[in-house]
Amino acid sequence: MKKESTSDLIKRLSGLYVSLIILLVFTAMFLYRGNYEFLTYTVTIGILIWILTTTDKIYHYPQISKWGFSLWLFLHFLGGVAKINGIRLYDSILIPIISDPINLLRYDQVMHALCYFVIVFFVYSIVKDHLKENSKKWTIALIIILMAEGVGALNEIIELFTVIVFRASGVGDYFNNAIDLITNLIGASIGALIILRNK
Repeated sequence: MKKESTSDLIKRLSGLYVSLIILLVFTAMFLYRGNYEFLTYTVTIGILIWILTTTDKIYHYPQISKWGFSLWLFLHFLGGVAKINGIRLYDSILIPIISDPINLLRYDQVMHALCYFVIVFFVYSIVKDHLKENSKKWTIALIIILMAEGVGALNEIIELFTVIVFRASGVGDYFNNAIDLITNLIGASIGALIILRNK
């Protein structure tokens, strides 16, 4: 097996390296501001970046997933620190479609859709070699969407942890939790459609 050169390694992992830089910059910012809710995310996302970096040589994650993750990560952390007219970006309504208690369309909902659009590309890279040659496209789509939704459910558990431990108030209520899962599903479904159209 040909040994990977340093330049090839940097090219392959460049998107994940950018994610690491974003993580370090915002971690310092959250430490300075005492934002413990988002510091919890920096720990879990740091573990995720380490997992993706160490497994990339095995699963060959596509660039859309690695750079998409970097984009989402920047916008995710920005949502926790930036404010528009005194309102935290994550709490901002981008387009007022439906009011309380659903509050559609919020920045938070767009971020969930973007995140799981990206996650489904990682998931597909992991499972594609284990699928049968004659697997139907709808079956593949169902598998990778449900796996992405599983990651989303784990994220909601982490959010619950921040509420219990740090008394975080920005996570939201039952409606927010349910809508998060729905927007995860929408993002993952769009990603799965793109994957299967190019399969």
